[in-house]
Formats: sequence, structure tokens, C-alpha cells
Amino acid sequence: MRRLIEADMHRVLTKIVPWVLLLLCYVVTAVATLTGIDTSPDRNFFVLSNIETGFKLSISIIGFATLLGIYADEYKSMVMIGVIGRGISRDKFVLGKFGDLCVMTFLMEFLTVAFLMMLKILLGAVFSPLENRFLVILFTLGFIETVSYVTLAAFFYFLSENAAVGMFAYLTFVTIIPVTLSLILSTGNFGRLELGKYYLTGMISAAFSDFVMGDYAEGMGFTLLAIAVYILCSLGITILVFRKKELEF
Repeated sequence: MRRLIEADMHRVLTKIVPWVLLLLCYVVTAVATLTGIDTSPDRNFFVLSNIETGFKLSISIIGFATLLGIYADEYKSMVMIGVIGRGISRDKFVLGKFGDLCVMTFLMEFLTVAFLMMLKILLGAVFSPLENRFLVILFTLGFIETVSYVTLAAFFYFLSENAAVGMFAYLTFVTIIPVTLSLILSTGNFGRLELGKYYLTGMISAAFSDFVMGDYAEGMGFTLLAIAVYILCSLGITILVFRKKELEF
């Protein structure tokens, strides 16, 4: 499996488009910060706000990049057929792809965090301990959330072998479902049901609030629940379905 991950990383990380998009995001964040900092009443808070916005924008790009590079291209290049044909089990193939996802997400997020911290230092911004804790939690949960959503969408890639289906699933999990839940819970008596806390976005949001306020035990509980339900269960279902799927040559 290690060789499979190494081969995939070499193939995925040499693609130009994801890095161009990520670089463009860095440029946009830097320009927005530099052009508005002199007119901001609170220089430190302005930098912090732009770091948060830039990170969230970068994470969305990283999610698309990993989804397309690791899963969608697999079916276009037919690499999957060749790898499985050479004796790699389907279970290991699915787990190997998940390993690719974690490595690529971590690498791209690490570069993003390094860039944002360099921007902070160059602008001379000073953050309080609470604000620094806010950033650490933002970066950590951003990684977990991205991996979770991509893992969910990857199931539909394995199920359909269609890039469009997988991408639509990703957009549904990231945007359509949270917005729909928000609209439903804001009308009538549905808000009492608190359905949002059972979805990944709500879990991550609750964990974020708990960590920032110093409630590490409950925050960690929400995070572990999100991982268990939305990552481990997604992987298990994907493996079970992919074992019996007939591949189209």
C-alpha cells in the first residue's frame, strides 16, 4: 500500500492546475489584506479576519483538488484497473486512496498555513492567546472537515465511476445540505429538533466553539464523533460496495 500511495502522490502532486488555483488564492488573500489594512480601525483583528477568510477559501480549493486529482483522474487514466489487475486488493485500494487524501490535504494545508503565518509576520500583527488558539483549532478542524467531505463524495466515485456524480455529491455535502438544513430549521418548530448538530457541519461548528472556549473534553467528543461517523463509516461502506462492484473496462 505504501508504494501505491507513493506512486499516486507523484502523479497527483505534479499536476499544475491545483497549485495554480491555490497560488491564486494566496494572491487574492495577500492583496485583500494589504489594500485594506491601512484603513482598518483594528490592524490585528483585520489581519486575523483575512487569515480566516483566506484559509477557508484555500480549504475549498484543496477539497476540489484532492477530489479531482485522487479520485476523478483515477477513472480517466484507468490506473485503477491496472493496479487491481496486478494483485492489489480492492480494500487496500480504497484505503490507499484515503491515505492519498490525507497526505495531499495535509501538504496543501501546511503550505497554506505557512503562507498565512508569513503574511502575519510581515504585517507585524500580534494575536492574543485566545486568537492563537482560534487559529490552531481553525486549521485542525479545517483538515478534518475537508477529509470528511471528500471521503463522503469518494463513495459516489467508487459507486458510479463518474466524475460528475462524485463532484455533485461533494457540492451537495458541502453546500446544498447545510443550506437546506439551515432553511428548514429556521422555519416553524423544526428548530427544536436540532438536526444540524447531527450533520458534519454542525458537529465541526460545535467542536470549534467548545475548543475556543476551553471545553476540550466535549469538543474532542464532537470531533471524534464526526470522524467515526463521517470518515470511518464512509470508508467501511465504500469498501463493502466496491468489493462487489463490476468494473467497466
